[in-house]
This record gives sequence, C-alpha cells and structure tokens, in this order.
Amino acid sequence: MRGHARRTIHRRATAALNVGLSAGLVVGLVLGTGTTAPATAAEAATGASAAMAARADRPSSFGYRGDVYGVKLVTDSVEALNVKDAHAQQLCTRAVGKVVEADSIASVPDNPLINVSASTSRTETYVDGATHGVRGTNTIGDISIGGTVGPLTTPKLVIKGLRTTAHAFHTPQGYGHDEGFTFASISLSLLDNTVVESLPPELQELLAPLQQVTDTVFTGTQQAAHEVFQVLGDVTGPIQIPGLGSIALGYENGRANDHNAQSQASALRIEVTAGERRQLVELGTARVRMGGPAPVGVFRSGGTAMDYQALQGALKFGNVQHKALPCQGSQGRTQTYRVPHASQLLPVPVLLEGVTYQVNGDQSRAKRVAKGWSRTAIRSVSIPTAQLVISDVSSRAAMRRKAGKRVRSKISTAIGSITVGGQTVEVPAPGGVVELPNGAGEIQRQLVDTGFRGSQVIGLRIKLYSEAVVIDLARTAGRIHPY
Repeated sequence: MRGHARRTIHRRATAALNVGLSAGLVVGLVLGTGTTAPATAAEAATGASAAMAARADRPSSFGYRGDVYGVKLVTDSVEALNVKDAHAQQLCTRAVGKVVEADSIASVPDNPLINVSASTSRTETYVDGATHGVRGTNTIGDISIGGTVGPLTTPKLVIKGLRTTAHAFHTPQGYGHDEGFTFASISLSLLDNTVVESLPPELQELLAPLQQVTDTVFTGTQQAAHEVFQVLGDVTGPIQIPGLGSIALGYENGRANDHNAQSQASALRIEVTAGERRQLVELGTARVRMGGPAPVGVFRSGGTAMDYQALQGALKFGNVQHKALPCQGSQGRTQTYRVPHASQLLPVPVLLEGVTYQVNGDQSRAKRVAKGWSRTAIRSVSIPTAQLVISDVSSRAAMRRKAGKRVRSKISTAIGSITVGGQTVEVPAPGGVVELPNGAGEIQRQLVDTGFRGSQVIGLRIKLYSEAVVIDLARTAGRIHPY
C-alpha cells in the first residue's frame, strides 16, 4: 500500500510549494497536475461523443456501473445520506451513451466548520470503435475546513481545484483501468504563536523539506513539493492537525481480469474533531466498474443492513457498507462481505452487530437466462432507549429472467427473537405487524415491492412514535434489467 502511494506522488507532484503567513503561521502547498492516461483510455475519450450519439439506443454486451460524489460523511460505518453532495449514480446498465450528471453549491450541514463550494459529478458509458468504457469524474472548486466560528477558533485547511477521475474500459486486448486525482493548491493556517517544534512528528516531517527564510515564513521549491507529498503518501496513518483533526490522502486503485475491470479514487479523508461533533469527511470520490458477458441483462441486486429516517425524512442515514452484485453477475460464485458492527447515535441510538451480505448471479448465453440471489443478515440489533433487542434478522431475494420475459422472484425473511425490556415480544408473520408495549411503536415484517424487473424486500420495519423515527432493517433487492 505504501509503495502504491509513493508511485502516486511521483506522478503528481510537479509544481512548486509556497508557504506564507496570514493571521498566524500559514503553510501553503501548491500542486500541479500532470497525469497521462494509458493510450487505450486516451483513445477511448477521443471521439467518444459522436460514437455515443450513434449507438445510445443499442445495448452492449457489457454491464456498466458508476458512483461519483463530492462529499460524504460517515460515522461508524453509517452514512449520512442527506449529506452526500453532487451524487451522480449510474445504476447497472448495458446502454452506451448514457450520462448522469449532478451538481450543487453546498456546505456540510450541522457543522459550520466544514464548507464546500460548487461541486460537479458526472458518469458516462461510451463505445468508440472496439473500445467500450465507463468514466466517472468529480470536481470541487473550494473546500474550507476550520477557522473561526463564534467563540471557537481552529486551524484552517483550504483546498482548491480538487478533481477525481475513475475509468474502466475494454479493448480487443482485454479489460483495463485508469484512476487518479489532482488539486490546484492546499493551504493550512495554524493558530497564532504555534511553535513548529511542538507539532506532532508527522506534521513536522511534512514541513521538514521546506527552507525557513524568516521566523514565520516558509518557502519551497519544486523538489520540496515532491518531498512533502511523498511524506503524505508514506505515513501509515492520518497526519494530526492539533485543534482541528487529521488529514490523509485518499486512495486510488483498480483491477482488471478476464471478466471485468473496476476503477476507484478518493482524494482526501479529513476527520474533524473540533467543536461538538466528530465527523469523517470523504472528499472527491469516483468509482466505476464494467464487466461481461451480459447477454440477457444486468443485475440490480444487493443489500444494506439499515435505512434510518427521522423527523419525517429530514434526516436519512444508512448504506452500511452497502454491497451489490456485479452488473454482469458473479459467474455463479457466492460473494460474501461482513461488517462486524455499525451504529447510528442520533437522534435515537441504533447498534448493529454481525452484518453479512451475500450475492450470487450468473447468465447463460445459450439458454438466454439470467438468475441469482441476494441476502442481507444482521446477528443483533439493539435500540437502548426503547429497550428493544432483535436477533437474527435476514432477508433474501432470488430472481430469474429469461430473455424477453418478466423476472420471476422469490422472497423470504427470518427473525430470531424480539425482546423489550427483557420480555419476549411475538415475532410477526410475513407481512404482519405487532405493537410494542405501552404504545411505543410497531414492528412490521417483510415489506415487499415487486414489479416486472424483480423485487425488493425490507426484512423488518421499526416505527418509534414519540421519536418520529422509522428504521428499516435487512433491505435486499433482486432485480434484472434488460439494458
């Protein structure tokens, strides 16, 4: 991992580093761009628009998926869904020339220390001659974290011109990928009277390549910038910024084999510990993947352990490390993913233990049939304020489609036990509802939505009346789309 990060820095650190002083000690890092995609990727980009226009009405034999966004907040594996900024999501599709765009001018709510300016995201599928691909791009103008808010003053981190790209493609030579991120500048303003020697060793190491000109101003050459970003890539953990939080480079990786390619990049991960809330902010993320063959359609199948809505939907949380079946399937192999624990603490605490996702899918060109299944399971769910404990919640959605026909679905759910205050509560039958003691709320099992393309099932829905909270557990989708 460290070696990969080092290679990333060698590609991108190409400009000068400047450090100045403004209302305290200011360290400015200016980084230029200079990434060159592989020849196949560059060729795919050239003339892609005309090719897309010509073939947008024709499905390909590949399945494509894209997920791009500017800002994401995550706390203990649970995502704040109403905060995901400029989210351009390309659901599994075989269509070429399909574009999804999103933009926003936003700041992260509920934390005045985090502000993000205009953000634009885009995903697109394309074909150019014999090259097929899917590309995702996010651009953020300005990011400001920290500063002065009321009586609180913290160090201030400013990032400008952040751009993240991910690209997966297929040529006659096989699958390939290309990913990366660039940014125009980063500046960090520390508090007045900060003594550099008192900073954490990693932060001192970050500043070490710079030449001190005066007591308060640091400047650096192009070589110094290269060394500074090498430090960022080589450290084994986030670099602590006293009084604000921590900063770390994100990731860029991809893989390709005989069946698929995936590409993903996330530029920065910043944890803000100042103020009243501890929040992990992911900035500039793009993920794309494609695979084949997909002769019958694409799977839109997978699960998430919890969806959580409060205050009539004003607050939404969920996506507990959501896992989806690859668009083309898994060649009949069962893929299993586990999340040891997850929690959402506000407004009503919910604690999850032992989350398991399983997916399986396959397609037969000869029989013109696609089939598979998805399963979501939770070993234990606890809501302490309601004294509610539920064990072994699971849901499963199976699907089968013959080309040109309706998807045939089969749904099942299971619940081990329900207790309130240590007392056993009846487990509802599929589709049934039970009331919680003292009129606190209700529990409904197996909510199903079935259509021409397949089904989705919620294993268990909990409503807490006084808190105006709705919690959906073990949500699983099993759908197949023709294109």
